[in-house]
Amino acid sequence: MKANKLPIFKTKLEEIRSSLVGDVEKVIKSSQKDMSAPAPDITDGAAQAYNLQLMLELGEQDWQKLKKVEDALNKIKTGHYGICSECEQPIPEARLEVVPFAEYCVGCMNDIEKEAQSHP
Repeated sequence: MKANKLPIFKTKLEEIRSSLVGDVEKVIKSSQKDMSAPAPDITDGAAQAYNLQLMLELGEQDWQKLKKVEDALNKIKTGHYGICSECEQPIPEARLEVVPFAEYCVGCMNDIEKEAQSHP
């Protein structure tokens, strides 16, 4: 990867991180409010529990994405950004432009997904 592209990817990653941190904080605050509100009846309680579970799952997805963003930022610092964690070949810049926190090249990602599908 060209060194002049690194600041662009770093900026993109920092923007994603800022957005995710804000989203995670919103989910946490919202789930805390829902937990403290008493449910008037069992139907409302079930709906609140479902909504809370949905928010927590979304929060977990955001948390995982945030972790990948942090890993990518650390790789920029160590000079390993844009290198596939599986085959250690460069990840194409076009892929990084779409997913700046990509850990794998397209070929390795396809292999990982196929493996996951064959072993549920």
